[in-house]
Amino acid sequence: MLSNSSPFLSRLNAYFKERFPLFSHGILIISYYSSNQFLAQILQNPDQPVKYSFNSLLGVITLFMIFLHLRVFDEHKDYQEDCKYYPERLLSRGIITLKELKFLGAIAIGFELLIACSCGFNVLSSVLLVLAFSVLMLKEFFVGKWLKKHFLIYATSHMLIMPLMSLMVFSFTTSFAPWEAPAWYWLYAFVGFFVTFNWEVSRKIRTPEDEKKGLDSYSKIFGTYGAAYMVILIRVIDTLMVAFVGWYLNLSYRFYLVLITLFLVCCIGLYQFRFNTCRKTARRMETYAGMYIIVFDLTLAIEILLRYSIQL
Repeated sequence: MLSNSSPFLSRLNAYFKERFPLFSHGILIISYYSSNQFLAQILQNPDQPVKYSFNSLLGVITLFMIFLHLRVFDEHKDYQEDCKYYPERLLSRGIITLKELKFLGAIAIGFELLIACSCGFNVLSSVLLVLAFSVLMLKEFFVGKWLKKHFLIYATSHMLIMPLMSLMVFSFTTSFAPWEAPAWYWLYAFVGFFVTFNWEVSRKIRTPEDEKKGLDSYSKIFGTYGAAYMVILIRVIDTLMVAFVGWYLNLSYRFYLVLITLFLVCCIGLYQFRFNTCRKTARRMETYAGMYIIVFDLTLAIEILLRYSIQL
């Protein structure tokens, strides 16, 4: 039984399992990094095979550290609210403390800056952009009270860090500045915004009996089914954007077959929730949204590999 006097590594491992599962985050980060990296490579050098390099490893480590420090920032930002509505969590119970997480976040940011400095000015500038935006998120853009009254604006403003992370991958891959990315890469960078936004909405859809007074959710704002339809609307947008990128790259029919299958799975999730509204089907929509993020990134990466081959 864990307590606040248990060894730090045991408590940290339990925290990771609860709030930052290393395996699932690892799969997400590698698939996300691979698809963005391969796209950057073929847009810059369409006649050369894509490749993994030592810079790829450095970029993946940096991206992992960014996700970790964002988790730490969120814990600090939402601490009072989480203690009230989620008293069962390890942080709320004092098993792990904000001071310990602050130390962990500082280590993560230190690694980000150290790696970025070793990769040159353009990579450093891209990492600093992500870091600066994450600090603005932590401070809630200095208009926290106003943002919390406008839940949709609050969420969309925070999701804008996703295109910045994509542009950071571009810099790691090409050594160019993030603002030098071509238009097609910018389009894909914003796919990350929409798929993450879709997951954000999906995970905050609740049945009427699961709504908590004082805690916002999309189902509370847009209605139980209005929020679910909103998920599908966002899914239409990001699927079309990915399809356009696939068309430009002249990818095979397999790519579109996977996209259509993923879209239909999400529609099935909506159908199940709409006609069997319960906690289980609400969580299933979140699961399908998370699955979409990983599978579409992996699909794009694999299709590019098959189309352009790879060097290690």
